[in-house]
Amino acid sequence: MSQSWNAAAIAEKLGIAAADLAIETIIHTIDGVDYENVLLFNKARPPVSGVLAVPNYFGIRQQALEIAATTVGAEHAIFVADVYGKTVRPTNGDEAMAVIVALKKDRPELQKRMNAALEAFRGQQKVKIAAGKFGACGFCFGGTAALELARSGADVRGTVSLHGALDTPTPDGSKIKGAVLVLHGVQDPSVPRDQVNAFIDEMSAAKLDWQLVNYGQAGHSFTDPDANNPGFFYHRQTARRASAALKNFFGELFA
Repeated sequence: MSQSWNAAAIAEKLGIAAADLAIETIIHTIDGVDYENVLLFNKARPPVSGVLAVPNYFGIRQQALEIAATTVGAEHAIFVADVYGKTVRPTNGDEAMAVIVALKKDRPELQKRMNAALEAFRGQQKVKIAAGKFGACGFCFGGTAALELARSGADVRGTVSLHGALDTPTPDGSKIKGAVLVLHGVQDPSVPRDQVNAFIDEMSAAKLDWQLVNYGQAGHSFTDPDANNPGFFYHRQTARRASAALKNFFGELFA
C-alpha cells in the first residue's frame, strides 16, 4: 500500500529544505507478511544516529511522518515503523482500535514485530548509524510498542514513550538495556494513576536509568494536532516541551 508523501510538509517540520529530505520506503518481511516502513533523513547532513518511531494507532500515514519529524527533529535519521503490515491501514478509530487491541493482548507478537523493524532499520545502507546510536520512541500505542521493544532486551541506547500506555502483562524491566524516558499527560484517562505507579515500581526494581515527566495540563494525544476530545486532545505547549525533552534525552545518550 505504497503512497506518495507530502515531502514539503515533512521537511518543514524537520526545519530543512525539501530538496534535502530523503524519504525511503523500507519493506521487511515477517512470516510471509510484508511491512512497509518509512525512513526520513537529511541528505545535506547525513545523521550518524537513528530513532525508530512508532506512530499512534492509525499507523503509517502522512500525519504520523509529520509528528515524528516535528518531535524527533533532523539531527537523527527517523525510521517510522510499520507494525501492522503494509495492507493494514486503519481508516477510522474502530478499525485502529481493533488492530491495537489484538497486539496489546499478544505482547510476544508485538515485541517480535518491533525487533524486526529495528533490524530493518539497522540494515539500511543509505544512513551510516554509528554503533550504539540507535534509539526508539512512540506515540500513544506507539509508546506502548516502544516500551515493549525495550522490555524485550533490544539493543537500543534509549526509549521514549509519548502519551503511551505503561502497563504490561509481565512487568519486569530487568532486560532493558538502555535509558527510559516517559512523557505523560496527567489528564490522560487511559493511563490511570495506579498504572503510572506500577510502572514506577517496575523501573525502580530494575534499577534503570529512567525518567518520568508529568505534564499537568495535558491528556492523551498531546502531540496530535487533530485530537480534540475530552481527555484526548492536542496541547501545543506540552508537545513542544516533550519534543525538547526527547531531543535532550537522545542528545545526551548519543553524545
